[in-house]
Amino acid sequence: MSQKHVGFTVLKGGVQSTIQDSGRIGFCDIGLTQSGAMDETAFGYANKLAGNAFNTPVVEIALGGLALISTCKQTVAITGADMHPTLNSEPIGMWQTHRLEKDDVIRFGFASKGQFAYLSVAGGFKTPFAYGSFSTSVKEGLGGIDGRKLIEGDFLPTQGKCLPLKRRLPSVLIPSYSDEAVLRVVKGYQEALFDARAHETFFTTTYRYKGEGDRMGYRLCGEKIVPSVTGILSEPICYGAIQIPSHGEPIVLLKERQTIGGYPKIGSVIAVDCFKLAQLNAGGSIRFQSVTPEEARAEALAFRAHFTF
Repeated sequence: MSQKHVGFTVLKGGVQSTIQDSGRIGFCDIGLTQSGAMDETAFGYANKLAGNAFNTPVVEIALGGLALISTCKQTVAITGADMHPTLNSEPIGMWQTHRLEKDDVIRFGFASKGQFAYLSVAGGFKTPFAYGSFSTSVKEGLGGIDGRKLIEGDFLPTQGKCLPLKRRLPSVLIPSYSDEAVLRVVKGYQEALFDARAHETFFTTTYRYKGEGDRMGYRLCGEKIVPSVTGILSEPICYGAIQIPSHGEPIVLLKERQTIGGYPKIGSVIAVDCFKLAQLNAGGSIRFQSVTPEEARAEALAFRAHFTF
């Protein structure tokens, strides 16, 4: 078979399925957002199971509905939110690899717990590279397939690689997507814009995520906190930044956040907990817990070490 026809043809694009790696780093100065997998834990395991390097591009499936037909023999892995995948109409397991034959059809339903699933393929998807990343940014029209979500008829080229043995992630490592999340926060230099009462309220309130969110960020509902100023000079925004707009309810900024912003920020959610937040369903509860920069750094290093192989 010609290498031009090795891969997958999209039968249904689903709600929003895109090509993602861990993101586009180092281009905020020219206004490009980070993009990348919303849940890097599930993303990392998808690649690990498929025998790929951590940052190999995968298909991120938001909410569900994707259907693909394989044009060759190849091995895939599926992780993240359980979207009840099927292979030729037969149910198949999550958090493991599956060997596909030519003309096999893999379909995803819709998740009841979690928001994002990941489909990796041995050797990775061979889509265009733009500004240091394979990640799709729909709002900027970059990466993936023409900078947009997948649609019927798209072709996703791969290497047509098969692994010799089936792989499964040990059950102890499989994340549990619950309706509750504790998010660890490093306070920022703007914490002085919030008085002691505001800090106490922020760290003792149980907030709710009511579904007001997307790849840019999640807005939370709960007891309001008020900074001493309603706006600041616009400045760069980091991953996980917690903005407090004039309505007083936190917004946690995620992978496709704006590059600059002018709302006060009480701190930032550490990266590994942003991955948990991304999988929280509407109606889920959230509490914040303060940690030191040193603790946050240790968590980040442990995460990277876990996926180095």
